[in-house]
Amino acid sequence: MSFLEIMRIVLLVVHIVGTSAIVGAFVLQMPWRKGFDFSPMLVGSIVQIVSGCGLIAVRRFDDLPVPELKMIVKMGLAILILAIVIVALVRQRRLVNEERSDAPLRPLIYAVGAAGIAAVVVALAWR
Repeated sequence: MSFLEIMRIVLLVVHIVGTSAIVGAFVLQMPWRKGFDFSPMLVGSIVQIVSGCGLIAVRRFDDLPVPELKMIVKMGLAILILAIVIVALVRQRRLVNEERSDAPLRPLIYAVGAAGIAAVVVALAWR
């Protein structure tokens, strides 16, 4: 097993952990009405972007094919998730400073969850 193959497997595991942080936090918080925690989604989205770039680089270095359009779609979804999470964190901080409930952020939890699940579908169904 070559070094690049080991790196690819390690990065793939890290990528799956990032996905788990996003989708897991969504599933956990689905029934909540307030008191949302966006930090696992923030970490998961950053892990997704970094490990995704790493996976593309390792495949290129190892002369393996890289499905360009699929990677563009997945990177777009990861950046969308990161953007939504950043907006949610800023709005949450503002609501907390104003001593108001963070209940209006619930749609953002669902948006992140939907985009995370869409990324999983793209990863598994796109060949």
